[in-house]
Amino acid sequence: MSKRSFIAGLVLGAVIALFIIPFGFKLAFKNMLFKEVPSSFGFEKTVSLITNRLNHQKGWHVTNIINQEQVLLDNGGSEVGKVKIIKFCNAKLSSEMLKSDDRKYMSVKMPLSISVYEKSDGKVYIGLMNGYLMARMFSGSVEGDVMESVVKDIENVMSFLHFRYTIF
Repeated sequence: MSKRSFIAGLVLGAVIALFIIPFGFKLAFKNMLFKEVPSSFGFEKTVSLITNRLNHQKGWHVTNIINQEQVLLDNGGSEVGKVKIIKFCNAKLSSEMLKSDDRKYMSVKMPLSISVYEKSDGKVYIGLMNGYLMARMFSGSVEGDVMESVVKDIENVMSFLHFRYTIF
C-alpha cells in the first residue's frame, strides 16, 4: 500500500466518522429514543384503557393525568389539539432506584409518562420513551435491572395494541 493510499483512507475514515455516522444517528435518534404507537381506539377510550390497565398492573398506579391542551391554553399557549399525559409510578421500583444517593438523578424521569394525542388527521397515537434502549444503556447496573422490570410491565400494559419495545 502506498503512502498516498493510506492517507486517502485515513482522510475518508475521518470524514465518515465525523460527518456521516453522526448524521445517521441524527436520522435514527427519534425512532430510537421515542416510540409512537397508533391506537385503534378513539382519544378518550385510549386514555381510559391505558389508565385502567396501569392501575390494574401489579404495583403500578396512575398519579395524574395532565390535559396538556388545556394547560397550554390556560397559560397563554396556542391550540395544539387533544393531548393528555398519563403520569404513573411503581413505588417498589422507584424506591429501589432512588434509595442510593448515586441513583437519585434518575428522579428526573419520575413519575413515568405516556402521552396520548390526536393528530390533525383525527388519528390517535401513544407516545412513550424507549424503555428497552434505556435498559440496555444501563445494563449490568441496578438502574438497568429496574428498567428491565419497567419494560416488561409496560409491554404488558400496552399489549392491547400488540406493542413490544425494540431498539428501532
